[in-house]
Amino acid sequence: MKKIIIVVFILIFSHSVKAQYKGQWRAIHAYEMTSGKGFFGMTLEGEYFPLNYFSLTSAVSFYIPATGNARGFDINARYYLTEKARQWYALLGYGHYTRIYEFNPKGSVKYDSINLGVGGMIKLIDEIGLNPEVRYQPIGRDEFIFKLGVVYFIN
Repeated sequence: MKKIIIVVFILIFSHSVKAQYKGQWRAIHAYEMTSGKGFFGMTLEGEYFPLNYFSLTSAVSFYIPATGNARGFDINARYYLTEKARQWYALLGYGHYTRIYEFNPKGSVKYDSINLGVGGMIKLIDEIGLNPEVRYQPIGRDEFIFKLGVVYFIN
C-alpha cells in the first residue's frame, strides 16, 4: 500500500509540472471524521480539471482509531454546479478502506465502496480557500464522512 501511495503522489506531481497550463490544479489538505466508528483522519488530495466544471480527484486518508491503524484511498469525479467565490459540487467515485487491528484475531478488514456526496470550494483569497464536504459510502462501510480542508489554488 505504501508503494501505491508513493506512486500516486509522484504521478500527481509529474503531471502538474507538465500540464499546469492546460487545466486548473488544486492541492487540498483536509481533516475527516467518520460517522460510524468516529475515526478522525488526515487527508491529502489533488484535483485536476480536464473539462470545464468537471474535475478528477485522488485522495489518501490516514485515520486514527483507538488501536491499530486505518487508511483510505479515494478517486472521485466532481461536477461543479456554481462558479465564482463559492463553488458547490456533486461527486461520485470509488473508495478503498483498510483497517488493521492490533490484538485482534481478525487481523485486517478491507472495504471497497462507492462515494456519493456534495461539497464546496469557498475562496478566502485568490490562492487559498476552504473545502467542506460530506460523502456517503453505501456499500462496504455504510457511513458518512465529514471533511473540512484547506485548498491551495495552484493556477
